[in-house]
Amino acid sequence: MILKSIKMQNFRKFKNVEIKFPEGVVGIFGLNGVGKSTIFEAFAWALYGHVAARTSSDKIKRDKALPTERCRVEVDFVFNQNNIKVIREMIGKNLSPSAYAYINNRPVASGAEATTKFIQNLFGMDAKTFFTSVFAKQKELNALSTMSASERKQLIMRMLGIDAIDKAIKNIRADIRRTQDILQHMRISLKDERTGEDKEEVFLREIKKNSEEMERVKRRISEKKNHLGVLSKELEMLEKEKDRIEKEYESLQRKLDEERKKKELFDRKANLEREILRLKMSLKERRQNLLEKEREKSKMGEVEEEFVDVEKKLEKLRMKISDVLTEMEKERTNMNAVEREKRKIEDRKKKIESLGPSATCPTCERVLGEHYSRLIEKFDREIKEKVDMLSEIEVRLRNLEQDLSRERKLEEALSRRREYILKKKMALRRIEGMIHSMIREIEKEEKEIEIKEKEIALLGEIKFDETVYRNLEKEVKEYYERYKLAVERVRKKQIEVDGVKEEIKEIFGELNLLKQKIEELRARVEEIREIKRRISEEEDKLSMLNTLEKLMGEFRIDMISRIRPTLSAYASSLLEGLTDGKYSELELNENYDILIYDGGTPYEIGRFSGGEEDLANLCIRLAISQMLADRAGGEFNFIILDEIFGSQDINRRRNILNALNALSNRFKQIFIITHIDEIKQMVTNAITVYEDEEGVSRVVIE
Repeated sequence: MILKSIKMQNFRKFKNVEIKFPEGVVGIFGLNGVGKSTIFEAFAWALYGHVAARTSSDKIKRDKALPTERCRVEVDFVFNQNNIKVIREMIGKNLSPSAYAYINNRPVASGAEATTKFIQNLFGMDAKTFFTSVFAKQKELNALSTMSASERKQLIMRMLGIDAIDKAIKNIRADIRRTQDILQHMRISLKDERTGEDKEEVFLREIKKNSEEMERVKRRISEKKNHLGVLSKELEMLEKEKDRIEKEYESLQRKLDEERKKKELFDRKANLEREILRLKMSLKERRQNLLEKEREKSKMGEVEEEFVDVEKKLEKLRMKISDVLTEMEKERTNMNAVEREKRKIEDRKKKIESLGPSATCPTCERVLGEHYSRLIEKFDREIKEKVDMLSEIEVRLRNLEQDLSRERKLEEALSRRREYILKKKMALRRIEGMIHSMIREIEKEEKEIEIKEKEIALLGEIKFDETVYRNLEKEVKEYYERYKLAVERVRKKQIEVDGVKEEIKEIFGELNLLKQKIEELRARVEEIREIKRRISEEEDKLSMLNTLEKLMGEFRIDMISRIRPTLSAYASSLLEGLTDGKYSELELNENYDILIYDGGTPYEIGRFSGGEEDLANLCIRLAISQMLADRAGGEFNFIILDEIFGSQDINRRRNILNALNALSNRFKQIFIITHIDEIKQMVTNAITVYEDEEGVSRVVIE
């Protein structure tokens, strides 16, 4: 068998993947959980359907796949020199199963069940047997050593097909046992169970004997009836005694119930008195605390009035500050205007001065002459006026700034006063809240005291004697024990009465059976003659079955005697290569215990390390597959090994791979599933499985 390719759509984590497999040793690499083993689970599911999957059908389809998308697996492989294609899928919201099979592109099966049956007939194996033979799943190799010897033997026999012979022998032996049982039953039925005589000869004596037995049975019935009368009278007396004790017990129980009610009221009153005392002490403490808080409040003074007064003063002051700021802004605006006018006059003066007296007037276009001096004087007077105006404005601004500074300081002082009064106001609120809470608690506790005092008043005076109560309890307990003893005596006597009644009923049954038996004896003569004829036929059949069982048993022994040494030889050859010659022989003894030879001495597998034990299991597993491949004429030259390197060091891993490569002449394909990345450097064919950022498994063939 050669696996050529597999296509997966929405199977587990795979969305849409096609893998083409080469021959030889092929490594399947990837982290745990990315879907390495899922590839071969898909292969198994395509061949055999849900029985080969590890979960229910609704868990197989990829989580994020749309309801309209299919879950589909298509595998192509070569078997008996024929190209086989198997397609299995689940369709729609209900995951309806469907499957098809083709040989050399010719359809040979349609439908899920028909396709599974086709694969079973093609391989001659069901799913469990096939995949046990070619698929060593993760962590299953150690089963060969952890099984009991009988379980290991059965497993190996099943893998190698010996179970078919065992099944045939088992069926033959079952036929022998059935025939022997039939013969034994028929022979016994011919003989009388007590005397061993032929029943036909004793039937007449049996009729006479049964008649005599009927008379004895009638006498026994009469005796039992007399005994029943005596027991019935004794039972009646015991029931009367039980009823008397029961009445006395119930009377005492009623008295005890009354005393118990008194005790409950007495205890309730005592509890109420203790609770009132506790509440009064708590009330006293709360009132003292309330007085302290009220005194603390009175010391706080008229905080609200102080706060309102400060607020009003602050508001009035801030309005005044605003007015000063407004006035200062006006003065600055006026100063800027005077400054601009002054600069304009100075510019005009400079211009005239630059022209001189002989220049033409820029306005009237006449020579300035004597007007030059008067014009300069006029400009000087106007400039002086503007300078005087600026000086006055500066004086007023300084006065306003002094006023602003004074008002700002006063505002700061008032703000600090307001902050102080506000804190004082908040402290007062807290004290008032505490006082309010204390008043509520005091009112609550006063109400509780009032309620409990009223309840005590309603209870009134309660007379209760603890000694009387305890004595009544003791007396009730004693009468209860006497009552139980009386009930037990009645029960036992009733059992005696019922037993005698049952005996009488059984004896009547014996009487009826004796009557029927006499009638049946005559009819059984013909039955005995028919049994004698059938005994002769069954004896001939038993002789032939015994001969067949002997021949099949000898054939099985011959087959097993050849298989176990061959299996041991294959496994020994593999173990020697894997351990670099350290262990050259592995043997399965007659009980199918695993023995490893160390220095020529055989030891049980439990003596060796976990890694060496895993190697031995692997060698046996490969040997079984090698024998299957030889027996199948090379058709089952295919094996899958899942995580077989876990306990091995680097040298052992390299030896295992070398041994597997050496088996390529017998196994055309050897698949190794592993998460150990360094193995990738040791194989020529590598397939890496990884998971992308969306959680979809993908494949890279290297």
